[in-house]
Amino acid sequence: MKQTRKLFAVPLLAAALGLTACQQEAPVAPQEAVQTIAAQVTTVSLGEVPMTTVVPGAVVPDQKARIASRLMGYIKNLNVTVGQTVKRGELLFSIDSADIRSQISQANSAYQQAKAALTDAKLDYDRFTKLYEDDSVSKQQYDKIRLQYSVAQENLAAARSGLKQAESQLKYANVTAPFDGVVVEKMAVAGDLAAPGNPIVVIENLKSLSVQTEVAADLYAVLRQGDEAEVMIDGQDKPLVGTIYTLVSSANPKTRTHTVKLSLPDINNVNSGTFARISFTRGVRQAMMIPKSAIVVRAGIEGVFVVEDGHAFYHMVRTGMSIDDQVEVQAGLALGEQIVIDNNQSMLNGDKVEVTSAGSKAEGA
Repeated sequence: MKQTRKLFAVPLLAAALGLTACQQEAPVAPQEAVQTIAAQVTTVSLGEVPMTTVVPGAVVPDQKARIASRLMGYIKNLNVTVGQTVKRGELLFSIDSADIRSQISQANSAYQQAKAALTDAKLDYDRFTKLYEDDSVSKQQYDKIRLQYSVAQENLAAARSGLKQAESQLKYANVTAPFDGVVVEKMAVAGDLAAPGNPIVVIENLKSLSVQTEVAADLYAVLRQGDEAEVMIDGQDKPLVGTIYTLVSSANPKTRTHTVKLSLPDINNVNSGTFARISFTRGVRQAMMIPKSAIVVRAGIEGVFVVEDGHAFYHMVRTGMSIDDQVEVQAGLALGEQIVIDNNQSMLNGDKVEVTSAGSKAEGA
């Protein structure tokens, strides 16, 4: 019987020790160590928090040109390199102009022949005009000479036009940059045969950039041109504000998403293709908001001091979104509770709180 009592006594002793340990997890300052701290308090209340949707995107240039030659010929003087900055009007590459000069020579020869033919036709026309006036030739003969003169005039005009066209082709032999930019792609080398429509180099204007993203239909339905969104670009210290300027109504048949473009302010050291995150605001929701100054971190855990009967007690909290000097509290507090918002870093459980002012209610920004 005594052995049975001993067996029952062991779990009772363990339970008593467990209760003692639980009570020691949240120690209260001894009565003689309780300090009185003057601090401001505020009442936990509801505030407004924006509802956001974050989608991935990429930086794209507003100006991008795929530079090709208008002439058929061999490429020469293609000295630009990828990453090189070029100015508007700067030479990018040239096309061998031997064929063009040959065409100009032929066109000029045709022009000189047409010019000589017109001179001869005018002499005949002037002579036959006098003969016709003297009734020395028939009207049929005169009309024939007059027609030949008109044809010679038309031939000269056509030859002149052909010469000008051939000469104008010569200026296309030297291809220049259409705007200030950076060479981002080089698709040929000197000696390759250029053909009209086949790009040789690609230039982008990195001074005028946008952000492009794809959004789902439900988000697209609430977006409007001129709306602003927060844009976080890799490599940038702080977010930028983008403005929507393009909303593509037709959806991508594969992804069922819509293309959205946002303009960006002038930024430096950002290249096209850089990853970006765009935060679109879709309205607001209500949440408990408190000043950031109320948060006290103890042993890596966030919490606040709640005032009860003039004493401060530490409550662990789970925080959410931060807006300016306010932070959202998702758990750990109740509406209407009084919390300490300053002079709380050295505060302990059970300390007396001398309220210095009522403070302002913890409302959303």
